[in-house]
Amino acid sequence: MRSVAVTNAKGGVGKSTTAINLAAALVEFDRRVLLVDADPSGNAALGYFPRGAPPVGLADAMLEGSGLADVAVATEYPGLDVVPPGDRLGNCSDQMGGVQGLGQGREFRIRRLLKGLTGYDVVIFDTSPVLTPLNVAILYAVSEILIPIDPCVAALAGVRALEDLVRTVSEFRLEFTDAGPLAISGVLITRVDRTLVSKQIEAEVRNYFGPIVHDLVVPASVKFREAYARGVPLIHYDRLGAAASAYRAAASAFLEGRRSAQPAPVAAGDDDEGPGDLGEPDSRYREAS
Repeated sequence: MRSVAVTNAKGGVGKSTTAINLAAALVEFDRRVLLVDADPSGNAALGYFPRGAPPVGLADAMLEGSGLADVAVATEYPGLDVVPPGDRLGNCSDQMGGVQGLGQGREFRIRRLLKGLTGYDVVIFDTSPVLTPLNVAILYAVSEILIPIDPCVAALAGVRALEDLVRTVSEFRLEFTDAGPLAISGVLITRVDRTLVSKQIEAEVRNYFGPIVHDLVVPASVKFREAYARGVPLIHYDRLGAAASAYRAAASAFLEGRRSAQPAPVAAGDDDEGPGDLGEPDSRYREAS
């Protein structure tokens, strides 16, 4: 069973949207998937249950000793279950202590939940953008992370902050567990528009991360809001759109292991050197119609 956290220290990058659609795309590839919403806002769960996610979820598994399977809720898509955050998830991090030196084994609480889980091929965690003890515990538990990143001026700031945490967690995992280093298996560029700035920042992201960046980008589109309001993954709502193609390609790459996973990305060039004038955006930037 593979486990992946969709995470970025910066908010508003399409993290929950990526988790929703990656899960749905993996089911299309005949995988049984559990999507765990580990963000108190519940955005990932609401993407499947727009009228309100069940009040019992991850918080109850952590606080009451339930298993993830006990709090999982079936969706209308066979092979895809969702663990809502639960009404008390915001309390979990408070009970787990500070980010540094959690102690008493609390940082392994998610890891223990995963060890007792069977019946799924892939477990996807949607994390909050805030650095909390719960997010750290998730990074101790999963085998890899997927980073969605939007092409805005502050795009790399959150990722560079995440890098330091990834390195620290990887060192801890190697010293105290048999989990091995935490791999960054992919970077997915989201919310791409037609502007030159968007293309320039995409070039910087590709230069910075190298081959782990997925080839297809996810274009910005009003279809996302429409799909979310209806509780339908975009890959089903707009099956032939560019965004759906990008998410299916990301799911395929995840399964085939085409990306060269690495413990932490290293800049491929001089960070102070801008990408320059890159010309007009190409056809990958068209908005899904």
